[in-house]
Amino acid sequence: MLPAIFRDIVGRLDAERYAYAVVGRIALTLHEQARYVGVIEIVADLGADGRERAADLVQATRVRFAPHMDPKLCPRPIEVTLRPCVCATEVGLLAKAITRPWFGVPARLANAEHLLWLWCRTDGIDHPADASALITGGTVDLYRVQSLLRETDDLEETGQTRLRLAIGNAVLSTTSSFNRYMSERRARLDPYYVPVWRRILEDGDESKPG
Repeated sequence: MLPAIFRDIVGRLDAERYAYAVVGRIALTLHEQARYVGVIEIVADLGADGRERAADLVQATRVRFAPHMDPKLCPRPIEVTLRPCVCATEVGLLAKAITRPWFGVPARLANAEHLLWLWCRTDGIDHPADASALITGGTVDLYRVQSLLRETDDLEETGQTRLRLAIGNAVLSTTSSFNRYMSERRARLDPYYVPVWRRILEDGDESKPG
Protein backbone atom coordinates (compact mmCIF):
# COMPACT_ATOMS: atom_id res chain seq x y z
CA MET A 1 0.00 0.00 0.00
CA LEU A 2 3.01 2.28 -0.02
CA PRO A 3 2.10 3.75 -3.47
CA ALA A 4 -1.47 4.58 -2.40
CA ILE A 5 -0.36 6.15 0.89
CA PHE A 6 2.31 8.15 -0.93
CA ARG A 7 -0.20 9.41 -3.49
CA ASP A 8 -2.63 10.39 -0.74
CA ILE A 9 -0.28 12.54 1.37
CA VAL A 10 1.36 14.16 -1.66
CA GLY A 11 -2.05 14.83 -3.17
CA ARG A 12 -3.15 16.63 0.00
CA LEU A 13 -0.05 18.86 -0.11
CA ASP A 14 -0.54 19.63 -3.80
CA ALA A 15 -4.23 20.43 -3.27
CA GLU A 16 -3.36 23.10 -0.71
CA ARG A 17 -0.43 24.37 -2.82
CA TYR A 18 2.20 23.78 -0.14
CA ALA A 19 5.82 23.79 -1.26
CA TYR A 20 7.32 20.48 -0.13
CA ALA A 21 10.10 18.00 -0.75
CA VAL A 22 10.32 14.27 -0.12
CA VAL A 23 13.34 13.50 2.07
CA GLY A 24 14.71 10.44 3.89
CA ARG A 25 15.46 7.04 2.41
CA ILE A 26 12.62 7.27 -0.07
CA ALA A 27 14.42 10.25 -1.63
CA LEU A 28 17.72 8.35 -1.64
CA THR A 29 15.97 5.54 -3.51
CA LEU A 30 14.67 8.01 -6.10
CA HIS A 31 18.26 9.22 -6.51
CA GLU A 32 19.00 5.64 -7.70
CA GLN A 33 20.63 4.57 -4.44
CA ALA A 34 18.40 1.60 -3.56
CA ARG A 35 17.26 1.42 0.06
CA TYR A 36 14.44 -0.37 1.87
CA VAL A 37 11.62 2.12 2.36
CA GLY A 38 9.10 1.80 5.18
CA VAL A 39 8.82 5.48 6.05
CA ILE A 40 7.62 8.39 3.93
CA GLU A 41 9.38 11.54 5.13
CA ILE A 42 8.33 14.95 3.85
CA VAL A 43 9.30 18.51 4.74
CA ALA A 44 7.03 21.39 3.73
CA ASP A 45 6.59 25.13 4.07
CA LEU A 46 3.33 25.03 6.06
CA GLY A 47 3.23 28.59 7.34
CA ALA A 48 2.99 29.91 10.90
CA ASP A 49 0.92 27.02 12.29
CA GLY A 50 3.09 24.46 10.51
CA ARG A 51 3.20 21.78 13.22
CA GLU A 52 -0.57 21.74 13.70
CA ARG A 53 -1.21 21.66 9.95
CA ALA A 54 1.29 18.82 9.49
CA ALA A 55 -0.40 16.80 12.23
CA ASP A 56 -3.83 17.31 10.61
CA LEU A 57 -2.65 16.22 7.16
CA VAL A 58 -0.88 13.10 8.43
CA GLN A 59 -3.84 12.16 10.63
CA ALA A 60 -6.20 12.35 7.65
CA THR A 61 -3.97 9.91 5.75
CA ARG A 62 -3.66 7.60 8.78
CA VAL A 63 -7.44 7.43 9.19
CA ARG A 64 -7.90 6.49 5.54
CA PHE A 65 -5.17 3.81 5.59
CA ALA A 66 -5.43 2.65 9.20
CA PRO A 67 -5.13 -1.10 8.37
CA HIS A 68 -1.70 -0.44 6.85
CA MET A 69 -0.44 2.31 9.16
CA ASP A 70 -1.73 1.39 12.63
CA PRO A 71 0.85 -0.73 14.55
CA LYS A 72 -2.06 -2.49 16.29
CA LEU A 73 -3.51 -3.64 12.97
CA CYS A 74 -0.41 -4.22 10.86
CA PRO A 75 2.82 -6.09 11.79
CA ARG A 76 4.92 -3.83 9.53
CA PRO A 77 3.09 -0.50 9.38
CA ILE A 78 4.05 2.21 6.92
CA GLU A 79 4.96 5.47 8.60
CA VAL A 80 4.40 9.00 7.32
CA THR A 81 6.23 11.94 8.84
CA LEU A 82 5.54 15.50 7.77
CA ARG A 83 7.29 18.44 9.37
CA PRO A 84 7.59 22.18 8.70
CA CYS A 85 10.88 23.70 7.55
CA VAL A 86 13.31 24.35 10.39
CA CYS A 87 14.76 27.60 8.99
CA ALA A 88 14.78 30.01 6.06
CA THR A 89 17.64 28.08 4.46
CA GLU A 90 15.49 24.96 4.21
CA VAL A 91 12.58 26.97 2.80
CA GLY A 92 14.94 28.12 0.05
CA LEU A 93 16.03 24.54 -0.62
CA LEU A 94 12.44 23.51 -1.34
CA ALA A 95 12.60 25.62 -4.50
CA LYS A 96 15.46 23.39 -5.70
CA ALA A 97 13.41 20.19 -5.41
CA ILE A 98 13.41 17.87 -8.41
CA THR A 99 10.10 16.67 -9.85
CA ARG A 100 10.16 12.95 -10.58
CA PRO A 101 7.28 10.58 -11.42
CA TRP A 102 6.85 8.00 -8.69
CA PHE A 103 3.88 5.66 -8.31
CA GLY A 104 2.14 7.67 -11.02
CA VAL A 105 2.54 10.94 -9.11
CA PRO A 106 4.85 13.84 -10.10
CA ALA A 107 6.56 13.92 -6.69
CA ARG A 108 8.91 16.70 -5.57
CA LEU A 109 12.16 15.12 -4.46
CA ALA A 110 14.68 16.97 -2.31
CA ASN A 111 17.83 17.55 -4.34
CA ALA A 112 21.12 15.94 -3.31
CA GLU A 113 22.41 19.06 -1.56
CA HIS A 114 19.25 19.35 0.55
CA LEU A 115 19.50 15.70 1.60
CA LEU A 116 23.17 15.88 2.53
CA TRP A 117 22.69 19.18 4.39
CA LEU A 118 19.81 17.64 6.33
CA TRP A 119 21.66 14.44 7.23
CA CYS A 120 24.75 16.35 8.35
CA ARG A 121 22.68 18.83 10.35
CA THR A 122 20.60 16.27 12.22
CA ASP A 123 21.51 13.20 14.26
CA GLY A 124 19.99 9.93 13.05
CA ILE A 125 21.10 6.31 13.20
CA ASP A 126 20.99 5.92 9.40
CA HIS A 127 22.22 9.39 8.47
CA PRO A 128 25.99 8.62 8.27
CA ALA A 129 25.45 5.63 5.95
CA ASP A 130 22.90 7.46 3.81
CA ALA A 131 25.15 10.54 3.52
CA SER A 132 28.10 8.37 2.51
CA ALA A 133 25.99 6.57 -0.12
CA LEU A 134 24.82 9.88 -1.58
CA ILE A 135 28.40 11.20 -1.80
CA THR A 136 29.59 7.96 -3.39
CA GLY A 137 26.94 8.40 -6.09
CA GLY A 138 28.78 11.55 -7.20
CA THR A 139 25.72 13.73 -7.78
CA VAL A 140 26.10 16.14 -4.86
CA ASP A 141 27.88 19.52 -4.83
CA LEU A 142 29.97 19.25 -1.67
CA TYR A 143 31.03 22.91 -1.76
CA ARG A 144 27.40 24.00 -1.86
CA VAL A 145 26.56 21.77 1.12
CA GLN A 146 29.52 23.12 3.07
CA SER A 147 28.30 26.66 2.39
CA LEU A 148 24.78 25.77 3.57
CA LEU A 149 26.14 24.24 6.76
CA ARG A 150 28.16 27.38 7.48
CA GLU A 151 24.91 29.36 7.37
CA THR A 152 23.10 27.08 9.82
CA ASP A 153 25.81 25.34 11.89
CA ASP A 154 26.18 25.59 15.65
CA LEU A 155 29.23 27.01 17.43
CA GLU A 156 30.90 23.60 17.52
CA GLU A 157 30.43 23.21 13.74
CA THR A 158 28.82 19.80 14.25
CA GLY A 159 27.32 19.69 10.79
CA GLN A 160 30.61 20.41 9.04
CA THR A 161 32.30 17.72 11.14
CA ARG A 162 29.66 15.20 10.07
CA LEU A 163 30.19 16.23 6.45
CA ARG A 164 33.92 15.58 6.68
CA LEU A 165 33.29 12.18 8.27
CA ALA A 166 30.77 11.28 5.54
CA ILE A 167 33.26 12.26 2.82
CA GLY A 168 35.92 10.12 4.51
CA ASN A 169 33.58 7.12 4.71
CA ALA A 170 32.64 7.53 1.04
CA VAL A 171 36.32 7.64 0.01
CA LEU A 172 37.15 4.57 2.09
CA SER A 173 34.19 2.68 0.66
CA THR A 174 35.12 3.56 -2.92
CA THR A 175 38.81 2.75 -2.35
CA SER A 176 37.93 -0.59 -0.77
CA SER A 177 35.70 -1.55 -3.69
CA PHE A 178 38.37 -0.53 -6.20
CA ASN A 179 41.10 -2.47 -4.37
CA ARG A 180 38.90 -5.57 -4.24
CA TYR A 181 38.20 -5.28 -7.98
CA MET A 182 41.90 -4.91 -8.81
CA SER A 183 42.83 -7.87 -6.60
CA GLU A 184 40.31 -10.06 -8.38
CA ARG A 185 41.52 -8.84 -11.77
CA ARG A 186 45.19 -9.50 -10.92
CA ALA A 187 44.25 -13.00 -9.80
CA ARG A 188 42.49 -13.67 -13.11
CA LEU A 189 45.51 -12.44 -15.10
CA ASP A 190 47.81 -14.83 -13.20
CA PRO A 191 48.91 -17.52 -15.72
CA TYR A 192 48.65 -20.12 -12.93
CA TYR A 193 45.16 -19.01 -11.86
CA VAL A 194 42.64 -21.85 -11.64
CA PRO A 195 38.94 -20.94 -11.39
CA VAL A 196 37.11 -22.19 -8.33
CA TRP A 197 34.71 -24.32 -10.37
CA ARG A 198 37.62 -26.13 -12.03
CA ARG A 199 39.32 -26.77 -8.68
CA ILE A 200 36.07 -28.28 -7.38
CA LEU A 201 35.81 -30.55 -10.41
CA GLU A 202 39.44 -31.65 -10.09
CA ASP A 203 39.02 -32.33 -6.37
CA GLY A 204 35.93 -34.37 -7.15
CA ASP A 205 37.77 -36.41 -9.78
CA GLU A 206 40.63 -37.15 -7.37
CA SER A 207 38.21 -38.38 -4.70
CA LYS A 208 36.61 -40.93 -7.04
CA PRO A 209 37.96 -44.50 -6.76
CA GLY A 210 40.20 -45.49 -9.66
